[in-house]
Amino acid sequence: MSSEEKISSQFEKIQLKPDQQKKLADFLQRTDRFLDVRDFLERAIDVFLAWEQNPATSIEVMAKMNPTMAQYQVLSLMMQPEALAGMYNGIDWPKEWGSKWIEFQKNNPPPTNPDTDEAQKQMSKRKSKEDFKIIQENMTESKDFLNNIKFEEITDNNLDLAKYDNWPIISPVYSRYFPAKIAVITLADMMREEKSSLIDFEEFKIKAYDIAEEIADKLITYETDNKKKRSQKKSTGLPKPYNSDEITAAQSIKEERYRNKYFGKITKEEGTESCNLDGLVSTLGLVKVFTKDNVAKITLTENGKKFYLLNNPIFEGKVEKSISSEESYFISIKCISQRQLQFKINKEIVKIVSETEHGKSPDMAMSLDKSCLESIKEFLKENPDNQYKDKIQKEILEKSETMNENNKKIRKVYDNTDDLKEKAKLRKEMKQTPIEALRIAVMGRLTELGIIHWHINVRGRSEYTIENKELADSLISS
Repeated sequence: MSSEEKISSQFEKIQLKPDQQKKLADFLQRTDRFLDVRDFLERAIDVFLAWEQNPATSIEVMAKMNPTMAQYQVLSLMMQPEALAGMYNGIDWPKEWGSKWIEFQKNNPPPTNPDTDEAQKQMSKRKSKEDFKIIQENMTESKDFLNNIKFEEITDNNLDLAKYDNWPIISPVYSRYFPAKIAVITLADMMREEKSSLIDFEEFKIKAYDIAEEIADKLITYETDNKKKRSQKKSTGLPKPYNSDEITAAQSIKEERYRNKYFGKITKEEGTESCNLDGLVSTLGLVKVFTKDNVAKITLTENGKKFYLLNNPIFEGKVEKSISSEESYFISIKCISQRQLQFKINKEIVKIVSETEHGKSPDMAMSLDKSCLESIKEFLKENPDNQYKDKIQKEILEKSETMNENNKKIRKVYDNTDDLKEKAKLRKEMKQTPIEALRIAVMGRLTELGIIHWHINVRGRSEYTIENKELADSLISS
């Protein structure tokens, strides 16, 4: 008997254990989420098979079923907000549930986070409301201190350098660049204060988050008072200020997630003892981290020093802009150029907006998506030996193509039905593709840099025009 025949014969013999039958029967009596035992088992098999065969797709399989409140609560603690929104195609489940969600959270608080050290340190930092002001007052002294340091010579003989993994795209999870400015200014201030070019990595992240939160509080107040539109807000990309005297598990996880995303996270390189440094400041080449065992120290790179020395509107007490023209040029030309594919995508998008009227046309999003797609394909053709060629092909191109085809099928049904409930259901089934996520992030960041002007028209459509022609031309020609 072949192995295939042996497996097939087992299907006929399988029976659930008595305790499994009881548990499943009790569960199905208390829920209407499954039609019957068969429906439950088929669903369970689909999820577990996806997890075993291709873990990356298991989330997609799970997302085919609407979450319970308990499931959503756990997922919100584990996942980035952008990833969670993408998982359910942008559906705001708490809004859908309304008062029921509020009541659920009241009666079912998230479990206490056992690792409270960083959370407590963050709470302690939060007690002082003048840290941003103090950094502003010390910037001249900090600049003087940094001017005497040659950062290319900085090292630690007892620690190993954690390197950026050279992923050629700036991840869509980094919605804005301004947090990188907060990072280098905070780091410089700590260097001045400690009279050292190497700073404890975790302490830096805690202080940087505190400064980001204080700035967010000021910007949100200004935006609220002046009724600023979504496209005009400079607080995007900053943490939401936390005003409670008690830390919750959900809040501590959000804080850790933000610190790791923007200020850096050390990860082990697969199959080796080497360490990688993830995060926005690493992606932009502004910092370097030395680490070994549980010790980690951070310093600036020469580019980090140069970026720090450029004046910033927010730290000069202004609120209309978060990035100066000089900073915008530096980020666009000096930093992003290190990420070759991202640089290529940015150039082509700016070129489209500069040379055509697509920025104001109904098919603008489609045109920009096509530009991103073509840029990626050209990059792979020009760089056949790139270490991430297969990953880019599979996780961005192929996944986007598959999801697009599925979205088209759903759209066809959507356009041919007048049933409002059915239309709402179909909208939820359409998923944002990796290409779309990339385009949305790029347009938000180019707007922040002042290269592109973003306007939302009366129909709710985004329109784009060139705001800084000089910088746009420099980017296109570079």
